[in-house]
Amino acid sequence: MKLKDSHSMLVNAVSPPTTPIARDQPLRIVIVSDAVAGRNGLGTYYLDLIEHLRDRVGHISLIGPTSDRHSELEGMSLPMPGDKTQRMVCPRVAALNRMLDERNPNLVIIPTIGAFSYFGLRYASSRQIPMVIAHHTNFDQLLSLYWPGLVAKPLGWMLRQLNEWLIGQASMVASLNTEAYEDAVALGAQQARIMGTPIATSFLRVPPAPRNDSIRRVIFVGRLAAEKGVEEVLDSAKKYPQIEFAIAGDGPGREVVEAAASTLRNVRYLGWLSRDRVREELDRSEVLMLPSAIETFGTVALEALARERYVLLRSECGIAKWPSLASGLFYIDEEDSVADSLGKLLAKPVEARDQIARRSWDAVHDFNQHTIRVWLEFLAEAVDRHDAPGLERQAA
Repeated sequence: MKLKDSHSMLVNAVSPPTTPIARDQPLRIVIVSDAVAGRNGLGTYYLDLIEHLRDRVGHISLIGPTSDRHSELEGMSLPMPGDKTQRMVCPRVAALNRMLDERNPNLVIIPTIGAFSYFGLRYASSRQIPMVIAHHTNFDQLLSLYWPGLVAKPLGWMLRQLNEWLIGQASMVASLNTEAYEDAVALGAQQARIMGTPIATSFLRVPPAPRNDSIRRVIFVGRLAAEKGVEEVLDSAKKYPQIEFAIAGDGPGREVVEAAASTLRNVRYLGWLSRDRVREELDRSEVLMLPSAIETFGTVALEALARERYVLLRSECGIAKWPSLASGLFYIDEEDSVADSLGKLLAKPVEARDQIARRSWDAVHDFNQHTIRVWLEFLAEAVDRHDAPGLERQAA
């Protein structure tokens, strides 16, 4: 029933405007983000989107902190509370404004809450440039994992108020799953859409390596943090010593993973990987395990499907809300441990596994094309609604 309801909402939320609007100039888009480019799901999402849109719009680029630290752009930097592997960075405002001036955008996308986003929003507002706010993260769930209620609740309330204010500044709001869409509407979004997740072209262009019939290797790719369930991956490794468990990523749980890799012969810690290395390690595996308690979409799950690998995850994961992809995923049962759910997957004959997974494997290319088409329509509409005030009264 859950998937049916999600499908109905997805159809309504991603429908493009019924009357195309003629445009006088090409889209010039700048994304101003606080996420370090390429370091997490949010940091890779917009790099993949840029890759697909670059040849279809007048300009699209990303401004934000980088792993190498852009000294001209980046000012004060502090470790993220609860995760010292990620940084909160304040931009040098004059440099940020100069970079925006050089790009001359007619649309600014704000996908995060932070100093870069604030000054990007201020720049767009002062020049009357339309903005798209991307509503990604459930902060109430995330904060409750790291802080007690006395801290998490008031901090969550403040972030919610800030989100409501941001949404009020936007021409349109992009959400990555049905829950984020509903939350955006509750916060006052008048024009919201549910957007799919693009996939890096190399995952589609390079043919996947042949897959073993027997499951010999399971991989986890993600931030090593409480909400990602990495300790449940390690529990599975203890139960199935005949299977290699590869763990890729970085985060506050790194020491736990390194300790397990030093004591369990079937656990291998790969560290943080580039996108090409992620693709290669997926191809060396048969199963991607994603036991996250909180996952807005789960880009790596889409990447694993593109490589024709089995994906084992929780039904709460955002990718499971997309019917075309959901039917070929394998799920961690609520009453079972992650290890027990892996055992059920192992017990299935290879023909049965492939028959199920093929539904999602075959849907990846169409899903990606649909995602890019909807993003293009959405971005054009955001500019046109700003330029034609009467349009904001139309139904989403």
